[in-house]
Amino acid sequence: MRRSLVLLLLSSCVLSAAGCPPVSGLRNLALGKTAIVTGDFDNVDQLIKEVAIQTTVEAEIHYYDGYITGPAIESEPPNGGRPLTLQVEDLMRVDSTAGLQQFDTVFLSDGMRGCNQQQYNGVGEDNHLVLDQTVVGNIEKSVRNGLRMYFSDWNYDLLEATWPDLVDWMGDDSELDAAQRGIAPQTVNARIVDQGLADFMGVPLQSELEVIYNFGTWAVIDSVDESVSVLVVADVEYDDPDTGEVRVKVDAPLLIAADVGRGVVLFTTFHNEAQVSDDTRDVLAYGLGKLSR
Repeated sequence: MRRSLVLLLLSSCVLSAAGCPPVSGLRNLALGKTAIVTGDFDNVDQLIKEVAIQTTVEAEIHYYDGYITGPAIESEPPNGGRPLTLQVEDLMRVDSTAGLQQFDTVFLSDGMRGCNQQQYNGVGEDNHLVLDQTVVGNIEKSVRNGLRMYFSDWNYDLLEATWPDLVDWMGDDSELDAAQRGIAPQTVNARIVDQGLADFMGVPLQSELEVIYNFGTWAVIDSVDESVSVLVVADVEYDDPDTGEVRVKVDAPLLIAADVGRGVVLFTTFHNEAQVSDDTRDVLAYGLGKLSR
C-alpha cells in the first residue's frame, strides 16, 4: 500500500531563541509518529504549524482522509494539497501494527466521517466507525498501551463508545448525535479552571477568554467523571433535548483531558479553525502539550 507521508520537523523558532517570544510556558513538543485524520470542520494541521512558529515541534506526520464531503472551512489543505491515499478506515479498522498501534499521537478532526447517526447534509447514515467494535476495541487498547489521542466536537460519540463512564453528555448518551445541542453562532466568556493551564498562560485561575462557536449543534458536556481534568468551562446556550427550548448550561466543560492507562485522551468542544484570539490558540497549544511525550 502506498503511504502518504510527510516528515515534519518544524523548528521555525527554538523556545529560547532571541527575537521569537514563546507562548507563556510553552515547551518543545515531541508528538512522535503522528496520524492526522482530516475533517470537514477542523484543521489541526494548521494549529501544529502555528505552534511550530513559537517552539520546536517534532512529529512524523501521516495524513488520513476522513472527509465527509470535503473541507467546509477556508484553510490551507493538508499534505500540500495533494490527494490523500490513506483513508480513516485504514487507520481505525486494522488491528495490527499497521493501524493505530503504530502511532504515538493521533488527531481526529471534527467532521470526520463514520462518527454520526447521519451525514450533516442529511444524505445518509454516517455511523460505520462508531458502531464497529473492532474500531472501538482498537482505540481502547491503543490508548491503554500509551497512545495519546485528540477528539474534536462531533467525534464525541466515538469517545463515548470507547469510554462510556468518562463523560456524561447532554441528552441520551446511548443515542448518536444526542449531545449536539450547542447553539451557534455563540461567543462565550470561558473561564480557566485548571492551574496548569493558568500557569502556562501566565494568568490567574478563573481568568476569562472568548471562545467562538461559528457552527451549530456542537457537542455539549453535562458533567465528567472525577478522573477527568476540566481545563476550561463556560456558561453556554443549548437547546433542551426534551422541549427544544433554549437553556443555559452553567460551567459546561469545553476542554477536558484524561489519563487512560498509559495514554492520554484530549477532547475539545470547539474547533481549531474558528478560534481567532491569541488566548484561545494558547489554550489549544497547551492541549498539544498534554499530548507531548
